[in-house]
Amino acid sequence: MAGPLAATTQTPIQTQNVDPSQAQFDEALQQAIAGGGGQLIAQEMMKIAQEVLNEAMADEE
Repeated sequence: MAGPLAATTQTPIQTQNVDPSQAQFDEALQQAIAGGGGQLIAQEMMKIAQEVLNEAMADEE
C-alpha cells in the first residue's frame, strides 16, 4: 500500500557540500513532514469513524 507519504519518505535529500547543521535541519524537516502526514491521516480517519458512528446511532433511533 503506497500512500501519499511514500514519495516524501523515500526521497533522500542531497546534502553534499552542505554544513552539518543544514544536514541535521534537513533530516529533522523530513521527519517532521513524515510525522505530520501520519497525524493528518489519523485525524481524517477519526473524522470518518465519528461520521460512521453518528450515522449508525441515528439509524437506531
